[in-house]
Amino acid sequence: MLVGVTLLVLILMILVPLMVQWGSNESKHAIKEQRTTTTFNIAEGAVDRGLWKLKSATSTWAAAVAGTVIPGYDLDVVYTDIIGAVYRIKFSTGPDLNQVTVLAEGKNLKSGAVRALSVVYENYSIPGPILSSGRVDYAGTFDAQWGPIMAHGNINISGAAASRYFPRKFSKQVVTGTVSRPRDTSGLNPPNTDNIEWWSDYPVPDLPVLDFTTMRASAAATGTLNFRTNTGRSGSGRCTGWAGMGRCGSGGRSAGSHFHATTCHFFNSNNHSRSRDNLLWYWDNDLIMSGNMDSGGCKRLGLYGTVIVRGNMTIDSGDCYAYTGPVPANAWREYKKISATTHDTATLNQYPADNGLQSNRRTFQHGNETWSGGPYFRNTDVGIRGFIYTGGNMTINSLSDISGSLWVVGNVVNNDTSGERVLVFYEPNFNLPLLNVVLSRISWDEVTPTIVPWP
Repeated sequence: MLVGVTLLVLILMILVPLMVQWGSNESKHAIKEQRTTTTFNIAEGAVDRGLWKLKSATSTWAAAVAGTVIPGYDLDVVYTDIIGAVYRIKFSTGPDLNQVTVLAEGKNLKSGAVRALSVVYENYSIPGPILSSGRVDYAGTFDAQWGPIMAHGNINISGAAASRYFPRKFSKQVVTGTVSRPRDTSGLNPPNTDNIEWWSDYPVPDLPVLDFTTMRASAAATGTLNFRTNTGRSGSGRCTGWAGMGRCGSGGRSAGSHFHATTCHFFNSNNHSRSRDNLLWYWDNDLIMSGNMDSGGCKRLGLYGTVIVRGNMTIDSGDCYAYTGPVPANAWREYKKISATTHDTATLNQYPADNGLQSNRRTFQHGNETWSGGPYFRNTDVGIRGFIYTGGNMTINSLSDISGSLWVVGNVVNNDTSGERVLVFYEPNFNLPLLNVVLSRISWDEVTPTIVPWP
């Protein structure tokens, strides 16, 4: 009995100090963890200040991307507006074209700990084929390729579109699906993503603020302001076309209603002498893009440039613009999951320009190529190549694909009965005059702090 008690006392004499030591270490570890987390948050706050500065003016972004030193953002100023902490920031151009790297270092004054973040931003005025300030109903009207769909409101996926798990969808609100093909089923509560196709509660980039004044002046200088082919109320003047390229078709929507004081018709854009000059076309009011589907010579849509329509836009004709165009280098990211059971594999042509597992070709022959499950190869030609802004509604009465990006302020109505979807191939790098800076975060990494001494 005495031996047992003695052993117990000995064991307690050994364990109790250890337990006290463990408790002390745990407490110290928790305090250290708290301080290092606080330091990390300071560095994140520094990144936010750097982002605010980059977006403050188009001239500031231009200077940063050119590598010009901006005072206060070259580790030359220690900011003290956070209680108990200091931080500093450095801008560097790159690593790729039109990118700026923000290095942000935060220091906890109590612990002396320093943590650093390196974040790369890119100025993409239009970061995807479809960008909306409101809700996007993705129900099969469009088939977006090579770039993500982004919306400040909900993205509601339904109909045939619910069985397509591409491209990626980003929403500031919620990405919803159907009962049989669900996406986010918890609303704004976590989890907010499947990390493959959809992201809810996501920091979708700001919408660009277009410089309409500059755009209109550019169009006026090139003869592309309020261009119209309907110059008279009746007879041949109601749709002049141009020499050798005929006139509007007779009867029906393409000719009978061709004159209107504020609605411009653009007939047979494919054969306009400057249709491939990448010009800026600007209309103050409504526009009808028309053509003749029955005749030869592709007297239909085929325009390369920026199209600005401040009113409603109607497409009354098919497309006829075949060309070899660029594909975004990271287009493959949109197709990690293609359908409910199909994923990106080494098989070629699962999507347009697919070059195997997580790889895509850099060009695609519009009007001469297709892919598994895609349309007839000649139907991959496009009607308009470039950026399209429609201030009102867009009505599609005849199928015409788009390469570039589409921004429709109002609603999109597809009356086409061909059964095909309207393809929107994302082609970035628009040179748009903007009044703001729209930045997309490309990468975010914690890095080793610099050796630059703190004052």
